[in-house]
Formats: sequence, structure tokens, C-alpha cells
Amino acid sequence: MTRDLTLRLVPVKNIRAHPVRAVIILVLALAQAACVFVGLVALDGMRAQLSLAERRLGADLVVYPTTCLNQVDKRQLSMLGTPAQCDQPRAALSRMDSNEDISAVTVQLAIADTQPDGTPLWIVGYDPASDFVISPWIAEGEGAAPPTGTVAVGAAVRQDPDGQVTLFGKQWPVGAHLEATGTDTDTIVFVTMDTLRQVIAASAESGIDTYASLNPDQDYTVALVRVTNPSDVGAVTEWINLYVRKVTAVRSDVAVAATASDVSAHRSVLLGVLGVAWMILLAALMVAQATLMNERRHEIFVWRSIGASRATIARVMTAESLIVHAAGALAGVVVGAAALPLLGDAPALAALTTPARSAPLALMTVALLVAFGVAGTRLALARVSRAAQGNKLAPI
Repeated sequence: MTRDLTLRLVPVKNIRAHPVRAVIILVLALAQAACVFVGLVALDGMRAQLSLAERRLGADLVVYPTTCLNQVDKRQLSMLGTPAQCDQPRAALSRMDSNEDISAVTVQLAIADTQPDGTPLWIVGYDPASDFVISPWIAEGEGAAPPTGTVAVGAAVRQDPDGQVTLFGKQWPVGAHLEATGTDTDTIVFVTMDTLRQVIAASAESGIDTYASLNPDQDYTVALVRVTNPSDVGAVTEWINLYVRKVTAVRSDVAVAATASDVSAHRSVLLGVLGVAWMILLAALMVAQATLMNERRHEIFVWRSIGASRATIARVMTAESLIVHAAGALAGVVVGAAALPLLGDAPALAALTTPARSAPLALMTVALLVAFGVAGTRLALARVSRAAQGNKLAPI
């Protein structure tokens, strides 16, 4: 037992006795870990942004009452829903429930108030429970929705000095904000169907009875459809136009691949530089391990002279390598985390500050670097052993 305890202390004593050797390996491991961790976090941020960008494309196709399409320009239809001054009972959409290629359907119901400058201000009711087109744009988070009695405002909607929005002569608190979409959606006020019922009541109180007959639970202006397989969008569009009466479906011409390309383009240089740097550092680490191990041939000879077995020598040096590489990898993760904010990459920073995402990446980085380091040490030791046996200098 005393011998085992002594052997367990040897790796630490070796590190203390040869600090320069340990520091060289530690610094190389640190640099590698920093590159790997930053790269993994950047990739995770890119994956999350691509997923969000795909969801933000909106629906695969939109379905309007046929009588509504003369009010909208098909070339400018938004897959987030383009308001129109018309409506139809939702019962007309029931046939779509039988199509297995349709994975989700959500509806919107639009009304309009007249602003002081005479332009319409669209108020669109939506159902947060089934919605998949507006939620991804809500700045407060995808799970957020304006509470009943409040509104969600597009990025370009003008608010009152007190931060509220006036609709039909009544002020409504702002319960959520949409990020800028670059489309007409930026000028729309969104409300839940329950709030839309209150807005319709407010319009009637202001003397406008245009919307008195609307039922937010039964009527719709536009239905937004998501298809299970993107390649089936054309077929589903044709099926709806053929078999669903009194409606017209219009498909999206936006390709997810193009969006993915746009999102990933500005990160390709970063990931490329990190990849090249990691390969250079890996090569440097392997050379350093081989050189330093070669310098330890006399030490290995001494070990063998006092009766140490090859397994004992390998165990001691493996433990020494594990300690140094683990310390370097942990330090590298800390350095990488400190450097990430300097890159100005918001999605990567979001991944870093979310423990559920960054902690597994940190553990993966440490495990990867320790595995590479220990494997490199064992290979270098095997190489020195073969050379020593061939030269009859160190009988190991």
C-alpha cells in the first residue's frame, strides 16, 4: 500500500521537479482548448440562429378567402401573414385537417383603425397556442405573448408618449415587442384573440360598427400553413386550391437554404481560422510531446534499472499527462469564455451565457483535449521505447 501511495505522488512530484516541461504542455493544451471551446460555442450559436431563422421564415404557404386576394399583391405576400379587410368562417378550412402532409395551421383575423394621418393601422388577432409565425419574432422570447388586454407592437409602430398604443380612441398597454422584420409586419399591432374581442368592442363604443359581426373564435382573414416535408409545398398548395372550397393558397418562394447560407457566411471565416489554429497547435503539441519524451529517455532508463515495469512507467507518465492536460484544458475553457464577448457574436454569446448549452460544450472540450493529450503521451512513450530498444541504450 505504501508503494502504491508513493507511485500516486510521483506524477505530481515530476511536474514540480520539471516546471518548464509542464508549462510548455499546459500552454499548448490551453491554447487548443480555447480554440475548441470558442469553435464549439460559435457552432452552437450558429445552429440556434439557423433554427430561429428557419422558424422566422414563417409559413410554407398562406390561405386566403378567395374574395380577399383582390386586396393583396401576391408578389408582396408575407409568410407571416398580410392583413386584408375581409374575413370568412373558419369552417371553410376544415377540409385541410384530412391532409397528412400539413403539420400545422394557425389563423389570423385582421381589422384596421384609422390613424390621425389617414393611414390604416392594422390590428391582427392571433392564437399564441397554435401560432408559429409571430412568436419567433417576439423580442421578449418565443414563449412570450401579450397578456389579455395588452398588445404586441411591430418595430415601426408609433407609441404614445406614455408607451401605450391608441386603438379606436382607447389606450392599450404594450405587453410585447416584435423585432424588426423588414416587412410590413413592422407596422402591425398584434393581439390575442381574447384581446381582439375587446378591441372590437372598443371600436363599437367609438361609433364604428364595421367589425361588430366578427367572431374571433370562428372567423379568419388568413390561414398560415406549415408542411411536414418542404418538398411537398407545391403539391399541398395545389391540393388546397383543388379540394378546399372558397379559398386560395399561395406558396412561399423563400428557400431555407438561402437563409442558412446568409446566417453561416459571416461565421465561416471565424470557424476556418479556429480550425487552422487548432491543427497547428495540435501538431505543435505532438512535436513537443515527442521532443520532451525523447529527453526523458535517461529517466526511463533509471526507472527500469530499479525494477519498474513498462506498465508502471506508462501509468505514471499517463497520470502526469492527464494532470497537465486537464489543467490546461480547464484554463483554456476559461480563456475562451473570456474571449468570446470580444468577438461580438451575439448568438455565440447567448450560447455561452446559457449554462444548459455551454456546460456540456466545456466538458466536451476538456474531455477531448485530455484524450488527445494522453493518447499523444502514450504514442510518444511507445516511440521512445522502440528507439531505446533498437539502440540498446535503455532496456525498456
